[in-house]
Amino acid sequence: MPKKIKGCAHLIIKNGKILNVITHLSNLPKNGVVHLRGDKIYTFEEFKEFHIHDHDELRPKKKKIIISDY
Repeated sequence: MPKKIKGCAHLIIKNGKILNVITHLSNLPKNGVVHLRGDKIYTFEEFKEFHIHDHDELRPKKKKIIISDY
């Protein structure tokens, strides 16, 4: 039986490409797979309004996490 996880993940996307991924997840397994389903899409302005403590996630970073290129 799958276990539940709490939190969320933010995928920062610009021009159709994933620029960065930020996770705010708890109860991560030592080994395993976390299956995430997207439930909301925000514009950058909406994200700033609804996630007032996460504004810095939108700033470009020198180090980036590349999920995959398809």
